[in-house]
Amino acid sequence: MVTTTITRVQPALAFCEKLDSTKNHYIETGTSDRLPSVFECTVHLELLDAIVRVEGEVAEWGQEEGLSEGVAWDMYCSAAASRFIKWSQTAEANEEATPPLDIFIVWHAYMLNTNAYRQYAKQVFKARIGREGIDWAAVHDRIDEDNQFKMSADEAAPTKQSPLSVDLLSVLKNGEIKVEDVKPSPSASFDMVAAVKRQLKFAHKMHEARWLRSPFAGKILKNAIDRYEKFFTLIAEYPYSSLSPTPDIDLVWHTHQLSPKRYGLYSVMKANGRFVNHNDDVAKAILKGSFDFTTKLFRDRFGTFMRAMLSLQNAVGILAFLKPVPKAANLNAAAIAAATKTFKGCFEIGSLSFV
Repeated sequence: MVTTTITRVQPALAFCEKLDSTKNHYIETGTSDRLPSVFECTVHLELLDAIVRVEGEVAEWGQEEGLSEGVAWDMYCSAAASRFIKWSQTAEANEEATPPLDIFIVWHAYMLNTNAYRQYAKQVFKARIGREGIDWAAVHDRIDEDNQFKMSADEAAPTKQSPLSVDLLSVLKNGEIKVEDVKPSPSASFDMVAAVKRQLKFAHKMHEARWLRSPFAGKILKNAIDRYEKFFTLIAEYPYSSLSPTPDIDLVWHTHQLSPKRYGLYSVMKANGRFVNHNDDVAKAILKGSFDFTTKLFRDRFGTFMRAMLSLQNAVGILAFLKPVPKAANLNAAAIAAATKTFKGCFEIGSLSFV
């Protein structure tokens, strides 16, 4: 279990202003089979920051209670999974589909296991909210500058007859849920707790990347969306191959899946009638071979890198927002090495400019 002391990753001011200006455009436009937008990917990053923050708070509570490492988070996730089941059985389509954060964490992880979630949505959500997925504008409004997910008690209720506590951590702290009362997994058909743990690793990876802090955040995400479209083309053209994306492309892919209906329509349209499943439970050795294969395939098919291309100047410029860089470094070997290490897996450091 990874525990983290949370520090707010403040987005660049210019990007914040631009993000707010695109919010209404996101709400008013968009087709049922479109790609994710920069706004949606940005809010997804905000949500992942909020998840990392609450995981850190749960870990601190666990230490105060003298619990073994990871036990507090297991408790939190198991209780959240039970609350998710209750919420999914009672939430109505005409009510805002934005539950308390703990339920959101389970819902988020479930949707990223697309085949399993499709079955659950069909059986439980039926014709209600399950296929539409996340209301990104509502999520953006709920996450404050400290990565806290804000919600009132009235807003948290799935129905007026079946209210839910807003803050699960407070419920645990107050002793309303005991360790011995929490079942490891409330569902025999799909291990929600294990899914949440897998996605926590990705949340930490995105949190540590700090893309929202970069003045180039919008361009980073736009470039990732463009390459995601190409990546999906490869999925369609090689239906029997295992393909693995870069972390930034994976962010876009995850964001797309969090709108299940739209992702399904796009998938069927793009992949010749085939729904493209997403499996987040793949061994590292398999992922490594798959990533190397995909990287070569991408270069051969599109004549460009699957990783984004950054100029050295822009790489060092972005790096300055992530960690201190000596003023005299400029483009010397140390600065280039630091930038290469920071962006490994997402970017190629080369002569072509990202901007």
